[in-house]
Amino acid sequence: MAMPPLDLIIRNATVLTMDDRRPEAGAIGVLNGRVVAVGADLDGNAATRHIDGAGLTVLPGFNDVHCHTTWFGLSLTEIDCAPLRRLDDVYAALSAKIAETAEGNWVLASGFNHQSFGGQYPDIAILDRLAPKHPLFIRHNSGHAGIVNTAALELAGFLASDWVEEDGALAVRDAGGQFTGLLEERAQQQVQDLFLPHSQRTITAAIDLATSVYAAEGITSFTEAGIGGGWIGHSPLELAAYQTALDSGVLSARAQLMVALDALHPVVGHADDRIKLGLDLGVRTGFGDDRLRVGPTKVFLDGSLLGLTAAMNDPYCVGAAHNHGYFQGDVGQLTERILAAYRSGWSIAAHAIGDSAIDLAIEIFDQARSLYGDRPVPNRIEHGGVITDAQLARIKTVGAIVVPQPGFIPAFGVEMARALGADRVPLSYRAASLLSAGIPLPGSSDRPVTSGNVLRNVQAFVERLDADGEVYGPDERISVAEALRAYTLGSAQTTGAENIVGSIAPGKLADFVLLDRNPLTTPVESLAQIGVAATMMNGEFTYDQR
Repeated sequence: MAMPPLDLIIRNATVLTMDDRRPEAGAIGVLNGRVVAVGADLDGNAATRHIDGAGLTVLPGFNDVHCHTTWFGLSLTEIDCAPLRRLDDVYAALSAKIAETAEGNWVLASGFNHQSFGGQYPDIAILDRLAPKHPLFIRHNSGHAGIVNTAALELAGFLASDWVEEDGALAVRDAGGQFTGLLEERAQQQVQDLFLPHSQRTITAAIDLATSVYAAEGITSFTEAGIGGGWIGHSPLELAAYQTALDSGVLSARAQLMVALDALHPVVGHADDRIKLGLDLGVRTGFGDDRLRVGPTKVFLDGSLLGLTAAMNDPYCVGAAHNHGYFQGDVGQLTERILAAYRSGWSIAAHAIGDSAIDLAIEIFDQARSLYGDRPVPNRIEHGGVITDAQLARIKTVGAIVVPQPGFIPAFGVEMARALGADRVPLSYRAASLLSAGIPLPGSSDRPVTSGNVLRNVQAFVERLDADGEVYGPDERISVAEALRAYTLGSAQTTGAENIVGSIAPGKLADFVLLDRNPLTTPVESLAQIGVAATMMNGEFTYDQR
C-alpha cells in the first residue's frame, strides 16, 4: 500500500536487518527519523530524498556498549605511548612535551602497556631527571594503573610521613622500600585529583573528537563506562558537558552514560521513598532521551588481568607466589553501597574480571533482585575475564548480561594466557558459551584500552587469534552473523534500548551504517578491511564518504 511521501528511501542495497522476521531486504523507507517500511513494502512509494545504495551493505548502526569516550577524546591530545616499543622512545616523547610545558604544569601521557616493553615500566630515576619540576602522569592502557615521577608523588602526599595505604590502592615499592612510581587501581586517583576536574570546554572538545571517530567507524550508539567520580571520571559536571555537546551539535552518536558509584551521594525525600543514594532530584538509571540517557551506575569490584589485580579464586601463574589479585575495597562495604544504589533505582554495571569477583557480582545481583525486583535496564558484568560454567548458569538465573571485549584477545591474549595458565584460558572472555546459555551477547571495545574499530573486533570475535597467531579459547569462537548481531541487537538488549535501536524494522530509529562490502560474504581474515562508506542517525548523515 502506497504511503504519503517519505523523507528518505534507500534502494539498491543489501540490507542486513537483524530482524528475524525479515533478515535481508533491498530497500528502507524513513519518515521523521524512523524506519517505516522495509523491502517490498516500499514498492510504489515516493520520497523527498532518494539514495542509491549502489550495492552497498546496510546494517543497523553499530553500538559499543563499553567504551571511555571522554578518556579516548583526551588521549587524542596527549602523548600516545601505544605505538612505541622502546622505553627510550617514551622518554624522548616525554622530553619533547616537557620542553614546551611551563614549569609546574602537568605532563600527561596515555596508552602505555608494559607488556610492549618486555614487562618493564619507566624508571622513576629517569623520569625525575627528565622532569624535576614537572609532575608526570602516564596512564596504563588498561586504565588500572598509572606511572608517575617523584614530583607527582610529593604533590599527591605519598611522601608524607602520615600517608597510609588503603585497600585496593597500591603504590608499588622496590625491594628497598622506595616508591617505583607505579600506582595501581585507586591509588592513581590521589594523583588524578590534582589535575582534575577538566573544564566543560575540555570535556566537550574531547567528546567532539571521539564521537567524530565513532561516526567514521559506523558507531551510532555507545555507552560511556563511568563518569562523574572515582578514578574513571573527569569532572563532577561530566553529564553537563555531554548536554553541551548535544546542544552544540558535536555529539555524533547516541550516548548512554554510566555514573560512577563514587559520584552517588545520600539523598533524602519522603520517608516512604526508596531513593536513599543517588544524584540530586532523584535522577537515576533511565533519565534522559534517545540521544542522551543516564545508564547504570558503574562500580569496580576488582582490577585487571594485565596488572594481575583481578580477583581470582586460584592464584596467577606468573608474578608473586600466591597472588590472587584483590577487590577494590571492603567487600561488605561495597555490597552495602551497591544494594543501596539498586534500591534507589539504579541498575548496576559491575566491573568484574576475576572469577572471584564474578562470584561477588552474582551474589549482589541475586540479593538485589530478591529484595527490590528487576530493572528495565539489565544489570551487567563488565568484562567477565574468567567465568566458569557454573557461574554462567547463575548469571542467566539472576538476569545479568556479560560484556566481554573481543579486542582484548589480539591485543592482550598472549599475556592473559600466561597469567591464567592453559586450564583457565577456555573460561576467559567467553562468547559462544554466553549465547548457548541464553545470555545476550553485546559488542564492546573498552576503547581506548584497545581499538574500538567494530569490524576489527567482529573479526576478533570470529577468529580469537592472539598476537602470536594462536587461537585463544577455540570453543568460544562465534560466526560473523553472531558477531554482527552482538554489535547491533545484542548491544541494544544490553542497554535496554531494544525497542528503538539494534535492528532495521518499522518503528525503530533510522540509524544505519553503510559498508562497502557484505561482511557475510567477505573472507574472515579480511573483515577488518571492510570500509565504512557512510553512517546515518535519524536518517541523516553523520559521516559520508560514498
